[in-house]
Formats: sequence, structure tokens, C-alpha cells
Amino acid sequence: MKILYGFFFSLSLASVMAVSCRSMPGWEPAWPESLHSARNEPYLSETGKAVIHEINKVRTNPKAYANYLKRERRYYSGKIIERPGARPVRTREGRAALEACIAALEKAAATTALMPDENLCRAAGLLAAEQAKTGATGHVCADGRTIKDRIMHFSGDRYMKMAENISYGGREARAIVIRFLIDDGIPSRGHRLNLMNPSFTHCGVAITAHPVYRHVCVIDFAAY
Repeated sequence: MKILYGFFFSLSLASVMAVSCRSMPGWEPAWPESLHSARNEPYLSETGKAVIHEINKVRTNPKAYANYLKRERRYYSGKIIERPGARPVRTREGRAALEACIAALEKAAATTALMPDENLCRAAGLLAAEQAKTGATGHVCADGRTIKDRIMHFSGDRYMKMAENISYGGREARAIVIRFLIDDGIPSRGHRLNLMNPSFTHCGVAITAHPVYRHVCVIDFAAY
């Protein structure tokens, strides 16, 4: 069996910024309720459900989702993000990464929504729970287990392709997804590619407190 897998995590200063994307009257799209595919799953936290909902919005209508990112322009000053009442945050690329993301989303093809998967949530949760205790970062458990090991432990050889995104910092769902989309300081834009990859069909999310970076969010993606 050939298994393809990839992983990325965000640990720059930009990754801990709080992203504000409040609605503007008359603009917010009427997102289909079907995109909230995890809304009735008891094994997911409310934030985990919201993360999947946000991912499904950008996957199914990337051009519309780009409008959330356009609102971020006003906070950039060079490589510094300054929001009223918040501490300035230094990014690696500045507004260039934001503009590149907006352009990419406006050209991106729509793809299917992801379905939640309890075993993928367990695989993500195993790593998140460990890092909540140790303060560690990265995609490998202390005992050496990788994303492939964790997913196959819970799902066997069910999935032929898998990937993992990890975010450290805030826990607001849209902020997490926007952070992955912009992918500041990641030349490959691997987080964005994972979110938008049309071959992925399922995902699992685990979010918990982190002793160093406030929160850790692990998202595992997979496809048959």
C-alpha cells in the first residue's frame, strides 16, 4: 500500500495573532447549512466543529472567502500588524503574504466540503493531548509516532493519503483557518495546500490548551 502524507505547522509570531473577521452588514454570504458537516458530532468540541465549518467555506467558495482576508489589509504597516487595543505583531513577510493569499483564493477552483471523522479526531487528539502536557511542538510524538502511525493506529489502512496542519496560539476558528491560508513564512504554502487539496475527503480536529503557546490546534486530513 502506498501512503502519501505531508505535514506543516505554524510557529511564527504571526501564528499567534488574533484575526478579526466580523461581518459587515449586507456582505456576509448565505453559506449553505450543509457546510457545517460536523455540527452534530458529539466527539468534537464546538471550536473543532467551527474549524471544519470554516474550512468547508473556503474549499467550496474560495473567492467569497477571500473577502474575509481583504479586511485584514487595514491592519498591516510594513511587516507589522497593528490592531486597536492589541499588541503589535511582527510577521515574516508582511502584507505580501496576505495579498498572495487573496490572489490565490480568487483564482482557486471550488472543491468539495470535508466530512468529519472520529478516528482522525482521535489521531489529532493524541498529539494535542501530549503537547498540552509537555509544551512540545511538531508532528512527532515523544515515542516517535508520526502522523502516519497515529492515523493508522485508529483507522488501520483505510486511508491512502494523509496530511496534518498544526497551529499554535489563539483558538478562534476563523483566525486559525486564515492563519493557515496566509501561511506567512512558509514558502511552500503547505498549510494552504492541505486545506484546499481536492483529494482530501475527511478531517479530524483537536484543540486544547498549550502551556507555552496558549493553545494548540491539530488538523488531520485524509483521503481513501
